[in-house]
Amino acid sequence: MKKTILVLVAILLFLPLLAAGYEYNGPESELISLINNERELAGVPPLVIDWEVARLARYKSEDMKSHKMFDHESLVYGNPAQLLERFHISFSQVGANIAMGHEVPREVMEAWVGSDGHLANLLNVDFTRAGVGLSRDEDGILYWALLLVAE
Repeated sequence: MKKTILVLVAILLFLPLLAAGYEYNGPESELISLINNERELAGVPPLVIDWEVARLARYKSEDMKSHKMFDHESLVYGNPAQLLERFHISFSQVGANIAMGHEVPREVMEAWVGSDGHLANLLNVDFTRAGVGLSRDEDGILYWALLLVAE
């Protein structure tokens, strides 16, 4: 238990130092594009990728992978609002969509569009900033996390 806590503390201390080298491309960026296409079809303004929110979405996907726990609530970070608060991200409203096992962004989108609650998050006009995180475990299972933020 002590070793786990020390590792988590080390991660939390050094992750902000990596922010300057943060890259956002590939499947994460593709999923945001698909979301913005869906928003455009619904007449909703596009989401802006926020690198800080995207970084936290990656933390969330890594957390689900590490704990083999597919849940909006994290053992480490709490709920999505608590995650943003912990890293001092301002918001008036936060939403989160998660997915597991889908290989490509299009599959994730199909699952979310087929769910009333997930689709409501995607098309919520109040959400203006977003980030997607993606992690793959040792068995090849993908964990996706989308964080949506309103000012």
